[in-house]
Amino acid sequence: MTDNGTTLPFSTKFLYGFGSIAYGIKDNAFAYFLLFVYVQVFGLAPDLAGLAILIMLIFDAISDPLIGYISDNTKSRWGRRHPFIYGSIIPVSLTFFLIWDPPTAASDQVLFWYLLVMGIGIRTTITLYEIPSTALGPELTQDYVERSSLIAFRAWFGWWGGLTMWNLLWVFVVYSSANGTQDARYIPETWVVYGIGCSIVMAIAILVTGLGTHKHIPHLHIPYDAEADSKRTQVKTVLKDIWLTLNVSPNYRILFIAYIVCKAASGLFTNLTLFFYSYYWELDPSDILTIGLSLFLAPVLGLKLAPMCSGLFGKRNTAIGFFAASMVMENALILLRVLDLLPSNDSPLILACVLACHLAAVACIIVAGTAVGSMVFDTVEEVETATNKRMEGTLLAARSFAEKCMAGAGAFSAGLILSFAAWPEDAKPGLVSQATLDTVGVYTVIASTVLWLLGLFFISKVRENKEAHAERLSGLAAKGAQ
Repeated sequence: MTDNGTTLPFSTKFLYGFGSIAYGIKDNAFAYFLLFVYVQVFGLAPDLAGLAILIMLIFDAISDPLIGYISDNTKSRWGRRHPFIYGSIIPVSLTFFLIWDPPTAASDQVLFWYLLVMGIGIRTTITLYEIPSTALGPELTQDYVERSSLIAFRAWFGWWGGLTMWNLLWVFVVYSSANGTQDARYIPETWVVYGIGCSIVMAIAILVTGLGTHKHIPHLHIPYDAEADSKRTQVKTVLKDIWLTLNVSPNYRILFIAYIVCKAASGLFTNLTLFFYSYYWELDPSDILTIGLSLFLAPVLGLKLAPMCSGLFGKRNTAIGFFAASMVMENALILLRVLDLLPSNDSPLILACVLACHLAAVACIIVAGTAVGSMVFDTVEEVETATNKRMEGTLLAARSFAEKCMAGAGAFSAGLILSFAAWPEDAKPGLVSQATLDTVGVYTVIASTVLWLLGLFFISKVRENKEAHAERLSGLAAKGAQ
């Protein structure tokens, strides 16, 4: 273990978090852009687009824990995690680019299968990187509060990476729209450029984190289990180990379910964000760029508030409070529009209100997500107490799967809402009927609220605190001294 003390060097946190830029770009793209682009730019039916993104979750449910398990039990001169980090660079970059460059003039069936295959490709290859790299965290420190700081750095870089590419995209859209005859957000070439730029940045981020944390390899945990080594190739044994790891901790089971539900709730909103921006609020590209630039404040708030609130109020209470605040911020403005309590979209108040609510909601999600992620870190020792194995990768694989529910379940729900509202093909801002817009708004608020309340209920059932964590660490230390 690299550091069991109370603090980690800034450089360690920085380099550990830096690689999250790659996952942040992918997560931002899938959550905010993918459904919108395939429906409004490439012409795929919204229900088919949502279904393709949902089906990807089936493959994630298999690949995520399997990759985590293999990473946990890998022995090489580069340790357990770094072979996967380095090996993921080219596959991640290539598959991410390809998903934004589908065949031209393709039918719904061809687009559906292309989206599905390319989506499975990028989600599997990013898992090869994200799970092993994230699993370094619990090995770097066992401190209860310091883990929140470590996760906050990773969240900060993830959000800033995604937001940077978001804003560069909208700078391009604003410039191209001003110098062309069409809003560039609806032009396929815009998204090809986006895919190329993002792929390059993702490759650099992964490489920097791999090289930056390489020096810690000699101090990280080395797995050794002669019996397990002799059975490593037996599929039945592997599946049994994965099942045991994911079920031995009651707190982990609750967190896993809660995180899936909360991410699905958040994903429903994010998948519809560009639809709301473009049609509900009728924002032009410069307005969207303004909102995107303001969102750079959200990770800064998260970086500061997450460790502080976790220390003051506990991680569970922090997660519940900030997730609840996000639920209110996400839905309040839409509900006010449905009730006709807001000025028309021509009013400058609309941009100000959308910006404020979106900034507050994102900041709250970052703080709450950091608290939940840190709680997952703390279950590593709970599992180790019961099994005598450190299985960070397997545990964090399920968390990664829950993260992907943000795009999968969220996109599927969003696609169903759009289809139910009879969303028009080739929709134009200002020309979609108010009845259709209100239908989308009402069902979004209802579905989002139900999912959020269910997620908060599950989080409230977690029984974990700083004292219990410290007691567990003492028990492990005593066992190791024997």
